[in-house]
Amino acid sequence: NSFTCGRKLVKLKKELDSFGKKALENKQMAVHNLICLMQLVVSTLLISNDSPSLIGSQNTETKVLLERVTEGKDTFAICHVYILGYIEAYIFGEYELAAKMVEKRQEVEKNMSRRCFYFGMLAFYDGLVFLAMARKTNDDKWTLRAEKALSKLESFVQIGKANCEHKLFLLQAETKSLLGENENAISKYDSAIAVAGKNGFIHEQAIASERAGDFFLRNGDSRASQYYGNSNTLYLQWGAQCKADHLCKNLPF
Repeated sequence: NSFTCGRKLVKLKKELDSFGKKALENKQMAVHNLICLMQLVVSTLLISNDSPSLIGSQNTETKVLLERVTEGKDTFAICHVYILGYIEAYIFGEYELAAKMVEKRQEVEKNMSRRCFYFGMLAFYDGLVFLAMARKTNDDKWTLRAEKALSKLESFVQIGKANCEHKLFLLQAETKSLLGENENAISKYDSAIAVAGKNGFIHEQAIASERAGDFFLRNGDSRASQYYGNSNTLYLQWGAQCKADHLCKNLPF
């Protein structure tokens, strides 16, 4: 929950290190494995490296951990491999990989008696991934899936506005952008950024700022640099040095 709520990554890493040691001491291996997965994601965001994807990593230690988690029948743990992996993949712009992991997670969920919803977080990232794929492929199936994710998120806003309102604004902004409704898209992007900041979701404020930058860049608008600059600053404030470096490296100016 600390990760999904945008806790500063340096503090989160220290907490995870402490919790991981305690879990190992108490021989709580299932808990320890999940903490190790989270540590990998946090470390990737903190420190620049050549393989930003949890699932796509060629690191031996990472492969061993993933095998250890997935070889058992703990569907909860396996599901979290894909949850953490696809969020990380989306943040780094690996949309096809993220989409594949969403589908694998959904397959695992079919065998779970109780699914993980995280108060709208999964509907949010699902929607972002589907919209990114809709833009990339022009395939209507992604648009339809995005609409379903947006509808789910609307229901979560009703029970947790402070947690979900900015998420809904960003999905609406991306949808409006896809439809060519530019003025409405701009309004929704700005609302997403403002509300995320107001409610302390600095990581999702950074994501919303980056998506707004993408929107203005596609439309040849010089405001793109302002939004990208704000996004970079927010990623750094979150502690995501690797993502900030990735953003700067991939800007066309």
